Amino acid sequence: MTHPLTDNPLRARLRAGLNAASAHDSQHLEERVMAQWQQRHASAQAGLAAAGGAALRAPGTGRRALRLATGVVLVAALLVTASTWRSRDAGVDELMQLDVLSEMALGEM
Repeated sequence: MTHPLTDNPLRARLRAGLNAASAHDSQHLEERVMAQWQQRHASAQAGLAAAGGAALRAPGTGRRALRLATGVVLVAALLVTASTWRSRDAGVDELMQLDVLSEMALGEM
């Protein structure tokens, strides 16, 4: 099947025009996106500063709160794990023996 555009110079001009237009459009779009991002970023930062007040300005308060929260979570996890180990039934250990499991698999129990 033959291509309808057999004129190579015409094809080259069409491609060049298309590339130039898309480059201009993408540059314009990039500028708009960056402007919007800067506006949103500036307004979000202003909102955080107004909401946090002195807590955001004081150095180390965020780290202290994070360390405290991490410690609380770790202690809670240790308590849950310890209580799980302590309340483990001895009958479960007995049922996990290989001979008991094989009898259960054969349907004898």
